[in-house]
Amino acid sequence: MMTEESCKFSCIPEGVKSCANCINYTWGQPADQSKIQQCAKCKFISYCSKECQQEHWEKVHKNHCKYLAQQKVMPQSRHDPANCTGCKEQVATGPEEMSKPDNPVLGCPVVNYCVPVVFRRDFGDGSKTQAPLPFPLGEMTGQFQTKAEHTVSLMMRILNKMQMTKHSAWTIHPEAIEDMYKKLIDLRHFIWNAYVLANHRNFLHLAAIVKKLLVILPQLYELTTIIDEKLTVVKFSDKTVCRPWDTFKLLLDFLFLFSMEPGRKVAESVGLPRMSKDLQERRVSSVQFNKVWREVLDTMPDQLVPYSALVKVVSGGQLRQSCAGCSKDIEVAELCINKPTDISKPFYYFNAISVSCCGNPKCHEKVAEEAFDLVKIHEKISETSSGYRCDSCGLPSTANKGHWCSRCLTKVYCGVECRDEDWEKVHNLVCREGEVERKRKGGRQER
Repeated sequence: MMTEESCKFSCIPEGVKSCANCINYTWGQPADQSKIQQCAKCKFISYCSKECQQEHWEKVHKNHCKYLAQQKVMPQSRHDPANCTGCKEQVATGPEEMSKPDNPVLGCPVVNYCVPVVFRRDFGDGSKTQAPLPFPLGEMTGQFQTKAEHTVSLMMRILNKMQMTKHSAWTIHPEAIEDMYKKLIDLRHFIWNAYVLANHRNFLHLAAIVKKLLVILPQLYELTTIIDEKLTVVKFSDKTVCRPWDTFKLLLDFLFLFSMEPGRKVAESVGLPRMSKDLQERRVSSVQFNKVWREVLDTMPDQLVPYSALVKVVSGGQLRQSCAGCSKDIEVAELCINKPTDISKPFYYFNAISVSCCGNPKCHEKVAEEAFDLVKIHEKISETSSGYRCDSCGLPSTANKGHWCSRCLTKVYCGVECRDEDWEKVHNLVCREGEVERKRKGGRQER
């Protein structure tokens, strides 16, 4: 997993005035905070200079400003129960049917628990502390800007469903579940705030969410462990087809895998070391991970599905496989991403590698060790290339050196393509000699 230090991008720091564009490019903030001025129209985003304001406007803020200023309302940015698919299905199903353990309809918790707004601190200067979403709400459109947000939304809906059905994982420790729900709401708001700062298709946005996950994931796993221990004491076994608690933990595990994604993407960009043919076939690439994650989310758009259907999706559609440790023919019954739900049964291991395991502890140890070694390779490559991340795509140069703008010395690119694209888009308008020292990154490459 990436360390917090290696994931420098962050959302608006609490209690400190900050230039949004400087945050995006990991530049230092001005020592004199009086130089940081809020956007005159929305009074929500702040900048240290005309150049930073212009660059952020072209890349991000022009799509949000009028909605943050509440001059216009972004269509479908507010939760409307009359037009929300989840709410309509919940009403149509009825409270009695919704409360049945075998009913798959998830419903919608947004109306009661999660206010769709973006936040910032009150600096006592008249700036806004919150504003309506300047983009559509995923629950209203059925389309989420990122898989991470979609996953968090589904996790919230599953917890809400478990409360309605009085699932044992909820009733055995409601305080832990409620704490978990609050942390997911916090993460959802963080993701929304990150959309306001950086384009969600950019590597910088990915890094922002990962930094927050590095804080929240251990807390969520600790809470799930507490609940699982209590369930073990009472010998609970979920006999329902959909197994909502196991589905929730599967989605949590995909967020865990997502937290490793920046390291994997960087390693693939720089170049992986030579490895055996078997390991090449087992290694989960960034493309493969995102494809499987997308398929899992698409499998349950508005309701729970049989847990066996999720096992089949993650295992590539084939439940009859061979154990990677002993070559024994097995029928995959469980999944293991961070840890297996039931190690006594054959499971499919999907982490840095994707293989099947018979459940024998020795076989499990073998595949887990192989995955751990591969993660360490990703981390090592990522750490050694952390000093020259491209300011356009966020990835390092394959030539192990960056292409700097020789005039302003504030930008570094992975290659001429990203450099020229950024120049044409906005950098030609804001590039200047004699830029302040806190923004300079050095370099001698000619444009």
